[in-house]
Amino acid sequence: MDFVIERGNIIHCDTDAIVLPANKYLQEGTGASGAIFSAAGRKKLTEACRQIGECEIGMAVPTSAYKLKSEYIIHAVVPSWIDGEHNEYELLSSAYFAALNVADVMKCESIAFPLLSAGNNGFDKNLALKIAVESINSFHGDYLQIVKIIVFDEEMAVFVKAQGFDVTDHIKLSQIERNEKINRAKQAVKEKADDLLKRGLEYIKDEDNQRKLIQLGIKLADLYVKNKGKK
Repeated sequence: MDFVIERGNIIHCDTDAIVLPANKYLQEGTGASGAIFSAAGRKKLTEACRQIGECEIGMAVPTSAYKLKSEYIIHAVVPSWIDGEHNEYELLSSAYFAALNVADVMKCESIAFPLLSAGNNGFDKNLALKIAVESINSFHGDYLQIVKIIVFDEEMAVFVKAQGFDVTDHIKLSQIERNEKINRAKQAVKEKADDLLKRGLEYIKDEDNQRKLIQLGIKLADLYVKNKGKK
């Protein structure tokens, strides 16, 4: 599985799925959430979220992406930072695992995330980046081939580069490269979008799957805390 970090606007991504940082009521928020709702079509997306209802923090649910280039939006319900003593690490990691698992269950080959919880949710951006990278690198699925983190502004791109990561400027990709990525990413999902959406929703509603995702988040957070203590 390829993992890349790009600078760009997530609403322009041509991946099979994009991730929306959601609240538990699946209501439109600010930042990436508001941009995605607006670009996808606020009325239809709001109604789809209303029909699903609530989703617990650390979990994720899929909807159609409507007007976007992507096929699906995966709504990952993210924690807000309190003090580090309210399972913030575990829940953020679980949100990544949940989104990745839902995408894989729906046979997506590619998915794009914003840097979850690094904005209005108050996580330190270095911590948010570490949890994102470690969660994604710990995931092993059957279908996902490309996982992206999309950073929106130059300041964040500079910060990510300073942490030792390459950041590709998506705007400067050649049209040939972009077309190749589109063709590779789209093949698996076009014919049975509704059935795959149903499969994704059924997966995340299963209580055993929810427990497994939370446990994965706890395990990864424990490793992070231990490693941090050694430095």
